[in-house]
Amino acid sequence: MPVLLLAIVSLHTNAAFCSLRDPVSAIQALYTEDYQFRTVVSDVTEGDREQLKQLLPFTIHQSEVSKHTLYVLYKDDQPQGFLQARSEWAKWGLVELAWAINLDRSLKGFYFQRCRSPQCNETVLASINQTLGGKSFTQLRRLLSDDGTSLSQQGVAAFPIAQNLALLTLHSALKTLAITDISWKKEIHNLSASQ
Repeated sequence: MPVLLLAIVSLHTNAAFCSLRDPVSAIQALYTEDYQFRTVVSDVTEGDREQLKQLLPFTIHQSEVSKHTLYVLYKDDQPQGFLQARSEWAKWGLVELAWAINLDRSLKGFYFQRCRSPQCNETVLASINQTLGGKSFTQLRRLLSDDGTSLSQQGVAAFPIAQNLALLTLHSALKTLAITDISWKKEIHNLSASQ
């Protein structure tokens, strides 16, 4: 019986691990206009995980990517971008990030849904957003060391403050862009074809 209870709790925890708490508030915080949205839920397959391992220079936990929701934003029935949430483990607890992604899969921006680090403040958020905004996966990857465990020299220069939080956020950004391209490739292709 305790094993069964543990399994149920574990399933529930994984389902909520990367959830966007309030999509409407996230849209208002990360975009300047009102948008409609639809959700696309994807189960991350073992093949998807293998592709992630090839793209990312750092290790991801097996349960870190399982089922995710991508929010597709629309204005006048035209796709405008995407929203996705990620949760990251840190020494100060769970950090929840809401990510805005442009149609070309560059980053538009992010905000912390939850962050208990003493470095999580508006100044740090603005600084990290300024560095990450508009960058593609390849551009972001250059900010990391070869093994992905620290910032590269370019990354150190790009993040003059709160470098530990910046590194965590950069890891989250890379995971977000990679999983978006891998798990929702078909949906994104269909959106691009419809424009």
